[in-house]
Order: sequence, then structure tokens, then C-alpha cells
Amino acid sequence: MDQLNLSSNQEHIIDVLIRKNPDLDRGILSKAVAFIAQAHEGQYRKSGMPYTEHPYEVAKILADLKQDQPTVLAGLLHDVVEDTDHSLEELAEMFGEDTAFMVDAVTKITAAQEANKTAQKAETYRKLIIAMAKDPRVIMIKIADRIHNMRTMRYMKPEKRQLIAQETLDIYIPLTHRFGLYKLKNELEDLSFKYVNPDEYQKLVDALIENKESREQYIQSVIGPLQIKMALEDFDCTIQGRTKNIYSIYNKMLSRGCQFEDIFDIFAIRIIVESIPECYLALGYVHNLWTPLQSRFKDYIATPKPNLYQSIHTTVIGPDNKMVEVQIRTKDMDLTAEKGFAAHWAYKLETQHEGEELAWLNHMVKLQSEISDSKEYLDFLKVDLKPSGMTVFTPKGTSIELPQGAIVLDFAFAVHTELGLHCIGAKINDEVVNLDTVVTHGATIQILKSPHQEPSPEWLEMVKTVKAKQELRRWMRNSMIQQSKDLGKEIWIRELRLAKIEKDKRPAEEAINKYFGTTSVDDFYERIGQGELPLVDIQRFLNGDRAQNGNDSAKALKFFPSFNKDKKAEYRDEMPLQIGRETSLMIHFAKCCAPVPGDKIVGVLRPQIGIEVHNEDCPELKKLTDGQQIAVQWSEQSTHAFEVHLSIENDNRKNFTYDVLKALKDENLFMDRISSAGVNYSGRVRLVFKAYRKEQVDNLISNIKKIPGVRQVVKS
Repeated sequence: MDQLNLSSNQEHIIDVLIRKNPDLDRGILSKAVAFIAQAHEGQYRKSGMPYTEHPYEVAKILADLKQDQPTVLAGLLHDVVEDTDHSLEELAEMFGEDTAFMVDAVTKITAAQEANKTAQKAETYRKLIIAMAKDPRVIMIKIADRIHNMRTMRYMKPEKRQLIAQETLDIYIPLTHRFGLYKLKNELEDLSFKYVNPDEYQKLVDALIENKESREQYIQSVIGPLQIKMALEDFDCTIQGRTKNIYSIYNKMLSRGCQFEDIFDIFAIRIIVESIPECYLALGYVHNLWTPLQSRFKDYIATPKPNLYQSIHTTVIGPDNKMVEVQIRTKDMDLTAEKGFAAHWAYKLETQHEGEELAWLNHMVKLQSEISDSKEYLDFLKVDLKPSGMTVFTPKGTSIELPQGAIVLDFAFAVHTELGLHCIGAKINDEVVNLDTVVTHGATIQILKSPHQEPSPEWLEMVKTVKAKQELRRWMRNSMIQQSKDLGKEIWIRELRLAKIEKDKRPAEEAINKYFGTTSVDDFYERIGQGELPLVDIQRFLNGDRAQNGNDSAKALKFFPSFNKDKKAEYRDEMPLQIGRETSLMIHFAKCCAPVPGDKIVGVLRPQIGIEVHNEDCPELKKLTDGQQIAVQWSEQSTHAFEVHLSIENDNRKNFTYDVLKALKDENLFMDRISSAGVNYSGRVRLVFKAYRKEQVDNLISNIKKIPGVRQVVKS
């Protein structure tokens, strides 16, 4: 009886698969269904159901997406190698190389193959991305697998559910967007949201149920006039109304900082027509009925999304003066919007032409090969997989895909690394903009560059794309090596001059390497510049070298700078290094005292950092050991602006912040940020601004002290 029931169940599964996709072969499906029943015999899901329920459901999802025979077979067989004793070679022989390749691609790297879970997860994703680039059908199996697992998550422990749901939000939902699988994306979003934030999820479910009747009435109040208008124009189309998914409504609430009751666009009206010209004709009819909002108009037909999505989106002031979103598309566009790239799968595979819609996969394969650290790679995936959201263009019309919030600098690096490294700004619609300007969808951008421009560390905080960050880090690593060598050489020559060692009597490279354990003179310079060799060690080496040549080492010592913390004057005159001539990655300005040109300063050698510049009276200097300090002074050629922090204690009164900003403006200084707080009669203002000289800071502090109610002003 059991065997008969099992056979009946198998026949039912095969019937369902063929009904969903008539192109599937019954004979090979029968073979695969019988094979997995035997392979997974005795295995059960957390729900208590036979394990075969899972591969059956995965295959149904794939058949519904009209996937081909090898893909549906791989869906049925995807857990066989991971969870049974059967091998890939066996699958290849029975069901073909294509199917075996896809099964291997979705099989996890085992814990035994990797040292820890982070590395295991990272390597599994690396393997998946590489396989996707070779055969994009792989991701369809992985998404179908995740969909069914999410549908049955209620049988898992709460902490496990939350981990899987968060991973789905980070990795799998961006993938569904990349492939245009919006129907599956919406389902995955709501299922993930349900487990990641169950309280907010339930609140929204209750709210949607509560206003369901009034919402449906309003949708009909929009559809009714549209149907009448189209009938009067003798225009054939289909009009639908749908409520947006729960997770997208929640994101709207977060981004707008409002409650559910304040969200006007929780539903959308969709008009489906036969041809592209009819899309624009329908748009005209909609705008004849209601006033459009130009700022919310998007034409994804003229500029399709990278995942092939096409549609016209317009927002109008509908009945009762409420905003209504209307989407207009052809039947083919609607199929693509529902099934994404999969809707065109057969054609794409036959022609072997993926086009630009899959270029991001090759881009990811290239980038991931440059990231060796597992944690960094997982962070990269979470950022780079996210949907781009916009396409921008070069002056020649080449399209560039960028994430929301990307700036001109991201675009420059996307076009070419050298363009990014020397970018000084851009022209957008004939308007010159800064390199940190946020770019918008559809913009044509011309990058402006200068051979004298070089990146600064602040750029790393500004850019959004992984490529820009990687190229900047690479440039900075290389620049730091060269700059540390240059700085180290400058310090070494300075010490030789202070010791009055003539050129022909300087220590040989062999002696230097032997004493300091370096491999070359460049390595020696680099270690000095990075602050790894204390000055006292260099001085000890030079003194010993001179003593061996018959010189009085005690006499030689007097030529070295004294770094006694109680004798500040002595290290100001000992051939100080020039600071502030140009941007250097090896010279840093201490935040504890924030020196600006005009302050009396001293340098501190910090291992792996270089020189840290402090004010001469900075309390932090008292914590240093001898040999860390080095004489420095401001270069007269310094043209850089330096960040200054002021803390202002004041009487808590109206317009005090305005008075501070006016004092700043009077000194022609640039404000970075300002904050204020007050309790009862006391207030505090924190001001951050840029200054070029000490005199500017002193004048500003003096003028702020003259403001009524000021109690104290200090640099912080």
C-alpha cells in the first residue's frame, strides 16, 4: 500500500510539473522523481514531512517559471550530493552534465573544507557567484530553494529563523531584484520581515486588514473613471489595482519618518496594453483625467533597468486629492516584471547573448577575486548585490550602473580607475559640480580631471561603490609605501647632518641592514617613515659607528636633538622637518589638540602610522617615552585647511547659535557642523570648522567671547 501511495504521489508530482511547463519530458522526470525518493528515503523535514517534499516544491517553482529540463531536474536533485551518498559523477551519467554542474554549484562548501563558519559561508558564495557567471540558471535553483525554505521556517528555532531571514534580506532578495523576479522578491521580503521584526510585521498586517474595505473602495474609485475614459477613447487595455507588499510599506514609513496612516501610496494601479506606442497613449489619457506630479515621473521604457524591467511610472492627484501611482506597460513587459530575466531565458541561452543585464555578474567575479578576507568578502556581497537603482551615462552614451546615493567620484572610478584618481569634479547637464555630488538616474556625466589631483583619505568615507573603495585602498597602500620611504630617507639624512657625518663616512648599506635587520636601504627608509625604528636606536647606531672610527661618541651626542620633555626649545631648532607643504598619508594631525599653522608643534613617531603632529603644550606628550618625538615646523607654503573643534559654554538663550554662526561668517571661515544643547539656564554649543592659520582661530575665539552670555570657549 505504501509503495502504491508513493507511486501515486510521484505521478501527481510529474503531472503538476508538466502542467506548469508542458515542454518538460515525462520520462526523464519520472526517473528523477523515483531516484530522489530512493536517495532521501528515511529523511524527514523539521515539519515531520518526508524530505522529498522540499525538492518537489523547488521543482514546482522552477517549472512555474518555465525553466528548462536540466534546471527543473537540478531542482529535484539539488540536495542529493549534500545529504546522501550519491556522487556528482553518478548524477552526470544519469541526468547529464548540465544538471550535475548546477547541482554542484548549489551544494554548500562543507565545514570540514574550511576553518570556520565565516570562511565556509564566504567560499560557498564565491562558488555560487562563479557558477552563476558561467550558467545563470544556477541562481534560479538557489532562489527556488530559499523560497520554499522560507515558507516552512515556522518549524525552526526562533534564533535560527532570524539568522536565515536576515541572510535572505542581505543576499537573496537583492539577487531576485537583479534578475527581475519581483513576485518572488515580494514574497521573500514579507517572509523575512515576519521573522526579523515580528512585532512591526504584525502591526502592519493588522492595519492592512483593518482598512482593507476602504482601500478596495478607493482603488475602485480610481479604476472606474479610468475604465470609462478608456472606453470613450475606444482604447483596449487591462486595468488592475494591487496593494504593495508589507515590507515595502514598512520601508516607506522608515524613509519618510511617518506612520502607516500617513502613507498614501500603499497601492498602485497598473494599465497593461499591447504595444509601446499604446503605453504613451495611455499615459496621456491618465494625465487628462488627473494632474500629474512631474517630480515622480519615471520612464523605464526609454531607460530600462539593468534587469530588463520596463514600465512607465507616474503619480497623479487622484480622487479626494490623494496621490495615486499608476504603472503602464505592455503584456511582454508585465511578464518580465513578474518572471524577470527568466521570462527570456530560452532565447538568451540559444543565442548565447546575455547582454548588459548580466554584466554585473562578471563584474562581481572580477571583484571577488581581489578580496581574500572572508569577512570583508561577505560585507562586499551585502553592498554590491543590492540593486543599483539607477543608470547613468558617459558623454558617448555608455551606460553605467550605480547604487542609490552614489556620487560623481563613484561614477569616475566606474568608468576608469585613472579617471577616479584624478577627478576634481564633473559636468552634469552643463553644470559644473563637485566630486561628492550625488548623481541621479538617467544623468549624462562628464568627468573633469587634473594630473595634479591625488586622492585623500576622506574619499574613502565619501564613495559608495566597492570598486571605488578597492581602488582607493590600493592607491593608498602603494602611496603609503612610497611616502614612508621618502619620509624615512628625509629623517635619516637629517640625523646624519645633525651628527655631522660627512657623505664619504656614512654607514654602508650592509652595516645598516645588519644592525636593524632590514633587507635593503628602501626597507630601512620605509621602517623609519612608518615610525617602527625609534630615533634613539638610530642615534645609538650612528654614535657607535662614529666611535668605531676614532671619534669621541660623547662629543658626537651633543649634535643630536634632545627630546627631554622639559626642554621644548631644544627640539624646535634641530633641523625640523617641514610640515603642511602637501598632503601626506604618513603625517597626521592629532585630534586631541588639533594644531593649525601658527601653533608651536612637535612630531611624534608612531609605529605603522608615521608622524603625528601635536601642539607643543599638548598634555598627551607627557605620556611619551624618550626617542618618540621629532622636531617639525610649519612650512610657509602650507595652503591646507585644518579642522578645529570649539566647545562653548553659554547662558541658555534664544538666537545664541545664530550669533556664533555670524562670528564665523565675519571671519570668512567654513563651518563643517554645529550642535547645541541646553538644560535650564545653561547651554553648550559644539562647533567644527576649517581654518588655515592660528590667527583665524584666535580671532574667532576672541569674537565669540564678546557674544553676550558666553561663559567659556575652549578648543576640544
